Amino acid sequence: MTIKKTVSKGLFAAVAAGALLVGAAGVSVAADHDTERQATARALPGNWMYLGVMEGDGAFGDLQARLLRCPPGKGNGHPDAGAACRALAKAKGEIANIKPADVACPMIYKPVTAVAYGMWDGSRRIYAKSFSNDCVMGAATGKVFSLSE
Repeated sequence: MTIKKTVSKGLFAAVAAGALLVGAAGVSVAADHDTERQATARALPGNWMYLGVMEGDGAFGDLQARLLRCPPGKGNGHPDAGAACRALAKAKGEIANIKPADVACPMIYKPVTAVAYGMWDGSRRIYAKSFSNDCVMGAATGKVFSLSE
């Protein structure tokens, strides 16, 4: 395993753990949030999400991660950015609000954890959820976490 991949996995694992903690605690400081939001918006304008999928139901599985920028264009690392952006736009940037597809998935337990953070319409978005397998994840989130090319 390369150092770059190890560092990337470690950083993303920390973000995933932080996302779970922030989601559970529901705590934010308005002044810091506004300052951070303004700095991030200047650095990476528009709607964007850093998306990751890890094998397993913890924060230490193999990681696939991509940057999704909406509207899709130059610098987009997502293989199906158009479909992912449309799904997020329909859900107003809230992955949990994506309408699940009516799909029959196999009952095979091979857990995956989906994690995302980014900005949508000027607001920070954080998402983390474990699914029993990648089919169930795809049915719940559409093309958002379809990161393989």
